[in-house]
Amino acid sequence: MRRLGRPVSYGVALAASTGALLVVFPGHAGLVGHIALVAVLALALAVALRHLRRELPRRPSAFEAAFAPTRPTRARPASLDRVEREVTLATGTAFDVHFRLRPDLREVSAGLLARRGVELDRNPGRAEALLGPDVWAIVRPDAQPPDDRTAPGLTIATIERALDALERVAWS
Repeated sequence: MRRLGRPVSYGVALAASTGALLVVFPGHAGLVGHIALVAVLALALAVALRHLRRELPRRPSAFEAAFAPTRPTRARPASLDRVEREVTLATGTAFDVHFRLRPDLREVSAGLLARRGVELDRNPGRAEALLGPDVWAIVRPDAQPPDDRTAPGLTIATIERALDALERVAWS
């Protein structure tokens, strides 16, 4: 019964308005009747649409779906997981520093230096000056594999200083 409360009150208001118009304009009963009929039909259409909207499931069209905001994914990039693993391993042994972390840092360093017209292997003096001692100790072209593969790796502080130096090169 509650669903019909508002439409019924609109219908009562419409009937009262129609009666008032007939009293005010008695010679235009046909026009008032037509206006009242249009108003009743509009009210019935509104009630029917309201009912349909409640009963039918709302499915967005393909057009609406194309513009709907996508939910951000929480998945981490695989490359980030790989780099984190290499950094963690590099804090363990010298082997991991040389064979896991060093190739990535050499690639990043070479790319940053290339933007300045410096080649890592061909211009070692200029590369060392730009990269700084912490990065250079890891990426230098003449670095040999460790004799003791189980020797301690780098400290987190050393890795952080190296990354800070690479950021300075990238942003300067």
